[in-house]
Amino acid sequence: MLIHTNDQLKKFYLKCQKDEVVAIDTEFYRVNTYYPKFCLLQMANKEQTILIDPINKKIDLTLIKKILYSSKILKIFHAAQQDLEIFFNLYKKLPKNIVDTQICVSLLGISNSLGYADSIKYFLNQKIDKSHQFIDWRKRPLSKKKLNYASNDVRYLIQLYSVIFDKLKEKKVLGDINKYHSKLLDRKTYLKKPSLAWKKIKINNREAHKFSLLKEICRKRESTAKTKNIPVKRLIKDQEIKYISNKKTSYSDKIKIINSIKNKSFKKELKKIVLEYKN
Repeated sequence: MLIHTNDQLKKFYLKCQKDEVVAIDTEFYRVNTYYPKFCLLQMANKEQTILIDPINKKIDLTLIKKILYSSKILKIFHAAQQDLEIFFNLYKKLPKNIVDTQICVSLLGISNSLGYADSIKYFLNQKIDKSHQFIDWRKRPLSKKKLNYASNDVRYLIQLYSVIFDKLKEKKVLGDINKYHSKLLDRKTYLKKPSLAWKKIKINNREAHKFSLLKEICRKRESTAKTKNIPVKRLIKDQEIKYISNKKTSYSDKIKIINSIKNKSFKKELKKIVLEYKN
């Protein structure tokens, strides 16, 4: 059900308080931006599945905040990191009392990255249509097929967790859940500090690179992308950063790469950085 009024949302919130559990998923658009655009919120308690359109400014999102940050309501996600990023950007803090069923599945020794549809098939023998997985969720109106697809992403999630929870108890690994959620709930993951952006670059041989140069380019790329709200790789690709920072790359070849950059201000700043680390 697509929520249209704050009264509908309040009733759902009160039921979540009673159930002390809610399943959550989000749909977003992230193609030409640094920050994901929040397009749809799906939630389910034990009796009802609802969809909330955050683009509809008439809906009071403070009730959503009460659900997310209630220590009494268990929030169930599957592959939660991108969903948590949405909420962190929106409310500047991470939800309380969460569990990620993908992490729980990994504790059962099945897979570290089993998708939601495959998990539902494996544990509940239910088939979910994923044909609308890669669409532009900004477009309105939302068709019935899209709404049904979005609803299915949370409709079975509480049931899935219940089955997995029993299996975790049988295997006596329930105590490991919090440990494996610690990285997911680390604020540093969502702050995306430019000074730590270099950690995203995969380097096989660190000795082959001027690492201080690589770090500075990554820092500048991240801070520029955040300011301009554009994807980091729109400014310069990882492979190009590695090439520029490689000790064997000549200064003239570095400048050739930099001159191919379209963003003029970033190009100018990058030339300054490379010149500074020339020797």
